[in-house]
Amino acid sequence: MSNLDKFNYECEGQIDITEYLQSQVKCGAVKDLTAWIGSQGKAQYTQIKEVVKDAYERCKDSEELVDRITNAVSVYVLEQSIGYMKYLKSESGVDADD
Repeated sequence: MSNLDKFNYECEGQIDITEYLQSQVKCGAVKDLTAWIGSQGKAQYTQIKEVVKDAYERCKDSEELVDRITNAVSVYVLEQSIGYMKYLKSESGVDADD
């Protein structure tokens, strides 16, 4: 047993939310995360570039510039993950507020 195995809290037969939503999708196929991000009108690279540029402009005189940019990208990823989960819920017919 590796050190990481002790953090596996799944029970036998348990599925995660992504697996559940995938089983509930009515139309057949859904976009993967990268395709969903790209469907928002701008390529993923362009969106990340905008996040980094905005963080740089706000913090360019700060000694914590790298930390601030890292945080900005982290927030971007979190927001995309939340949006993607809402997309999966809408495609599956599950109430998006659940």
